[in-house]
Amino acid sequence: MCYPRRLRVPLLFIVAVAGLTGILMMTETKSWACDVAVVSARVSTNGRPFIWKNYDCSGRWQQQIKYFSPKNPGPGGYLMLYHNDSWMQRINGSPMVPQAGVNEAGFAMALSSVYEDFNPAHELGNFNTDLMQHAVEECTTLEDFEALVKTWPTKKEHINHAISGNFVAIDAQGGAALYEMFTGYTTYGLMPIMYRKYDANTGRVTDHNGTQIQAAQSSFIGFVNRTNTHFWLPNNPGGERYKRGLELLTGLANTGALSPENMMHLVSRDITGKQTRTYSQSNYNTTYCISRSATRSGTVVEGVPDGGDPRLTTFWCALGEPSISVFVPYFASAHGVSPYAYADAMTITGEYLDRNDTCLLNMAEDYRETYGRLIYRSNRGNTIYGPYNNYINKLELAKVQAWTFEIENILWSNTKSYLNWLEDNSPDMSSNQFAQNLRGFADYCADFTYWNYTEGSSTAVPWTFPIP
Repeated sequence: MCYPRRLRVPLLFIVAVAGLTGILMMTETKSWACDVAVVSARVSTNGRPFIWKNYDCSGRWQQQIKYFSPKNPGPGGYLMLYHNDSWMQRINGSPMVPQAGVNEAGFAMALSSVYEDFNPAHELGNFNTDLMQHAVEECTTLEDFEALVKTWPTKKEHINHAISGNFVAIDAQGGAALYEMFTGYTTYGLMPIMYRKYDANTGRVTDHNGTQIQAAQSSFIGFVNRTNTHFWLPNNPGGERYKRGLELLTGLANTGALSPENMMHLVSRDITGKQTRTYSQSNYNTTYCISRSATRSGTVVEGVPDGGDPRLTTFWCALGEPSISVFVPYFASAHGVSPYAYADAMTITGEYLDRNDTCLLNMAEDYRETYGRLIYRSNRGNTIYGPYNNYINKLELAKVQAWTFEIENILWSNTKSYLNWLEDNSPDMSSNQFAQNLRGFADYCADFTYWNYTEGSSTAVPWTFPIP
């Protein structure tokens, strides 16, 4: 869910859904939905598949990452990037609104919602994020996810719950696909999920019945991207960002440069977009950019080669607008995350406090966006009308990126080296030793990033973690 769904309904529409009846005094909104993509290991420069998401919501800047203990032994524990929402608490019993997740088995998923403005009842009962969370909790392969999709609507708690979105997923067995999902235009009660599966390895397209819609293509380039449209709802906004993402991904693939690193550096952070009025480099409208004033996080989940060690699946996340933030690595197999990714305060005795759904890394980026009113004059907004200020100062942004890119380069090179060492030596480690090593490294990365970021430098705190 890229937007709190309850705010996207017509004025004074009376609706009854899942036993809830209410009068919703709201107006139509702009769409600030998300960007997603899935990339095959075949075209990825390091032979590893990956998924990407930029999360957009002008009214919700808070983000955090947490580790959740296993609910099933196969998938194991998992990481989830999320924020809280009171409406989800009312209709689902949990306030969590996840953006992306990964489990210990190497199954990872992210989604972009496709909005049903014509059907406010569906908007109120849309459960895209709930389905995604169940998938990360329960699945190890794409086939597991497809089986879950068939049974999920039949559960009593999911009656009247609509699905409309684009789900990208990878697993540790070579699976990589995008699913366009929809529960229909006017259906209620038991709502079976229709989908079109776009295989990122072959270009083959099938539906929820297994019927082939398009055969595998020898010329298929090896990725699929979407914004907030799909087969059933092709006219939603987001076309400019989809085309820009397609252009960037195609260019990288054609030059042999489509990597998780470049996905973070060049795609997630892209601030090139159509301008609707007079602009300058110091007053640039981000409305149609991929990284824009409404973008609240960026995620790249780097998988493993087919048959590789799923414990090395890496959850890279920028806890804030990607163009201003830093992507930091996290691991579900570390059985935890750094307090900088979920705690929002620290006591004088060094105790971390988790009082809400933001975190220290997220708060540091949020502060940097409007520091001295240099990059943005304001980075707030609301779900109805969007950001209060869409204009970014690219000249000041470049000054910040001079050191944020260097922080990320240090993280990237050391993470690659450390994971290579860990993979070579994992046969001699117990599972606890493996998790402890991975947790120690990941926590150091978050600590290194936070203190350098808050100092506005890549060298204020030198990298000292020993890479064996």
